[in-house]
Amino acid sequence: MAPRDGPSCGNGVVDEGEACDLGFGNGPEGPCRSDCQAPRCGDGVPDEGERCDDGNDDEADACRSDCRRPLQSSWVRAPAGGERPAVALGVAIDPAAADGSAGAVVVGQGQAAAGAPLRAWLLGIAADGETRWSRTLPEDDAWSSATARAVVIDPTGDVWVTGEVHGEDDGDDVWLARCDPEGHPRWSTTLDVWGDRDRGLALALHGDGVVVVGEALREAHDRDGLVLAYDGQGQRRWTWRHDGPAGAIDDARAVAIAPDGGVVVGGGEDDLTAWWLTKLDDTGFPVGVQRTRGELGAWVSAIAIDEGGDLWVAGTEVLAAPEPWDPSTWHAQPWLARLDAAAGLRWRVTEPPPGPMRREALGVALDPAGGAIIIGTDPIPDSPCSSTDCPARPWVAAYDADGAQRYAMSPDEVVRGEGRAIARDPEGQLWLVGSRRVVFQEADAWLGRYREQAPEEGAP
Repeated sequence: MAPRDGPSCGNGVVDEGEACDLGFGNGPEGPCRSDCQAPRCGDGVPDEGERCDDGNDDEADACRSDCRRPLQSSWVRAPAGGERPAVALGVAIDPAAADGSAGAVVVGQGQAAAGAPLRAWLLGIAADGETRWSRTLPEDDAWSSATARAVVIDPTGDVWVTGEVHGEDDGDDVWLARCDPEGHPRWSTTLDVWGDRDRGLALALHGDGVVVVGEALREAHDRDGLVLAYDGQGQRRWTWRHDGPAGAIDDARAVAIAPDGGVVVGGGEDDLTAWWLTKLDDTGFPVGVQRTRGELGAWVSAIAIDEGGDLWVAGTEVLAAPEPWDPSTWHAQPWLARLDAAAGLRWRVTEPPPGPMRREALGVALDPAGGAIIIGTDPIPDSPCSSTDCPARPWVAAYDADGAQRYAMSPDEVVRGEGRAIARDPEGQLWLVGSRRVVFQEADAWLGRYREQAPEEGAP
């Protein structure tokens, strides 16, 4: 065969403009690329030392132009709530643990052994990911089962938990417990509103006590949102009930305390076709209400309030529901809104899923530099989804103060499951928790500590 005229990539000779040439050894993932260039950040191939490489310079996607992920895991754990796996549903930062270092408390549901009753599960974990203590409640057989759905830690280090217990009357009751810094109960209290399904879904510190929000089921098609204020000894101060204009399915899912001491609550109403916000004064009297409808359905999942009093509200909006009784068929998208202290809308952004799938927002945390980050569940594309099995993965998205997206991604080291809650510690790192699960059949817990990474200047 006659030799080729002039330089040519692939001839085995390193010519001018080529970094390498291995002839037939060139390849898209080899030590010398097909274009006779050495492996490099930005060529679309993740090489050694690169966390990712998507071949573009879009800083708002899951891979920076410097081949780093926007979130880098410090560690990820899959703790067990006893001999059986647990489900993680909430997280709170413990800024001053007993040993002087920061940590967190995670809550959810656990099981001591196969066939044993389900118990509320509390986990104290250190900043390095090591377990400090693990507890299941109740410590006796007071209830047939219990679930912890939300947690806060007061300035004394006491751990407050809310959720529900399932008693002998075959119904759920709202449950609130105050525990010492190692999860031992100081006291607990329950509330039976109508008997069938009464649940605590979120809580916030308020004065020397807490405010709990949740839901109470009157009958199959009539559910109300609940707001319950308790003092430090578990005595109920006041109760407020939210019944939407249609008197149908309503709930309260989120709560935050305003700088003036007001209580801001939100959820879904009128068969969850609208999302609502209400501000209550410190006696439970409503002083402001806002309602915003979605196309088919919408609800508030989480609320955070910044130092200036602005409300950061995360939620989900249903765009299509081919089979309304089967949530796995819904086409839903998360949204984040920033409102002023009077609930006037500054802006609202949505995060549509790829295709007709259900992407959902479940938690929100503020960025001290301005902005917020939301966490939720993102279906895995092209995976079959049914009412009992819907493959999904945790998903987070960060926004600046004006609503521009800084990044959106699935967290490292968690390939399947859902993101349930998020919190930011004093060092600025994010704690993400959730469960590896399928719809209506939750499996085991996961939690991780992540640090945000800004792109390096001059990156390719």
